[in-house]
Amino acid sequence: MLMNTIYHIPGCPCRLALLADSHNKDMSSALASLRAHRPDIICISGDFVYGNVPSTPGQPNLLKMEESIPAMNLLHGCAEIAPTFVSLGNHEWMLSPSDLDLIRSVGAVVLDNAWMTTVVDGKKIVIGGLTSARVTEYQSWRQTHPSSELYPKPTARLSTPPQPDLSWLDGFEAVPGYHVLLSHHPEYWPLLRSRFIELVLSGHAHGGQWRFFGRGVFAPGQGLWPRYTKGVYDGRFVVSAGLSNTTVVPRLWNPTEIVYLESS
Repeated sequence: MLMNTIYHIPGCPCRLALLADSHNKDMSSALASLRAHRPDIICISGDFVYGNVPSTPGQPNLLKMEESIPAMNLLHGCAEIAPTFVSLGNHEWMLSPSDLDLIRSVGAVVLDNAWMTTVVDGKKIVIGGLTSARVTEYQSWRQTHPSSELYPKPTARLSTPPQPDLSWLDGFEAVPGYHVLLSHHPEYWPLLRSRFIELVLSGHAHGGQWRFFGRGVFAPGQGLWPRYTKGVYDGRFVVSAGLSNTTVVPRLWNPTEIVYLESS
């Protein structure tokens, strides 16, 4: 069951919708919710595709964007409803420049360690996308290994764990306006907490998979009893429980959700 979760954020300049972790699943219900709630801006905080390393035993191979029909339908549908901004999560690690161009062709804005400004009701909003370190790592690897196989084995990765590229955030913060950062990984929050960013939007944790007494049990990048799985933290850091499931382990007491943010 898809939940519509509404959080009131002091100073939020408009109605924002946060989507995360749709993983190339049918999102007809999510699009229906967006049409009903009519957000001013739609933010997709990563993992809209399902991109495993093709050699991973027991896991499906990655589909190119033109083959990821549910993901493309979601991106296109969102862009028809409201301005749509997309950041890259760990499952987008191998998307090619042509894949990103295809996303742009349906009207979504790709924010790959980049930002842009928009105006809603006379209020300037600066929206940035902090790319998953797995994506940044692979992009760097491709630049130095242009003739290597398209999908390197996990042992070809450069570091464990890789670190996100924060070098561009100083420029992002310096732009006048209300700052919204899409950052797929909630475990990056300790790196971002001291920055002058009014709102940070994440996913990735899938709500902790199983939830007991309002707390998730496990999240990638955070391990058992993770701290950041669902909700509002420190008044300006929002984590979505996500829109789908990618494991054989079911979600328990943990419905999928779209998050809507508006001023208090």
